[in-house]
Amino acid sequence: MTQLITLKNAWMGSHITEAEFPTSLSKQGLALYQTSQQARNIVPFQPAPATTPQSLLSIYPVDCHPLTIRYALVQASQWDEQDAEAIIEFLTQIMLDESSPAQLFVGFFQSKPVACGMLFTHPDVPDHVLISDVCAFPLPNQQALEHAMTAWLTTQAATLAPQIWQC
Repeated sequence: MTQLITLKNAWMGSHITEAEFPTSLSKQGLALYQTSQQARNIVPFQPAPATTPQSLLSIYPVDCHPLTIRYALVQASQWDEQDAEAIIEFLTQIMLDESSPAQLFVGFFQSKPVACGMLFTHPDVPDHVLISDVCAFPLPNQQALEHAMTAWLTTQAATLAPQIWQC
């Protein structure tokens, strides 16, 4: 199912490669993101034992620019400070609409954005959905936050397609 991750990465990149005037910092962020994606493997989703309640997070779809910024800040926390700025510049260029193949989500814990993730479906691969880019701020409960986000995304993915993949 590498086609699905290739389509996801192309869609993510299109926000910079198809922009009329992309900034050099957003291009740098795209390059960093693409490099990080090369190390990822796509595997059939294997649910982990439910040890973390999904209710640990309040999860919202990214449907406005302020939530795009929060999504970008959580994602950028996975990089060092110097690269984080470029990742934020890249990710805040994402434009979502009703026909977007990606759905981005931000999870809040104690009223603060702390986790995020993506569901990606594509018309060329209609029976498959990809859970991707799940991460959380490096907090003491980071792993529990990531598991809660993944569990929630899995529930959502099951309503979209019979085959769920994760990278």
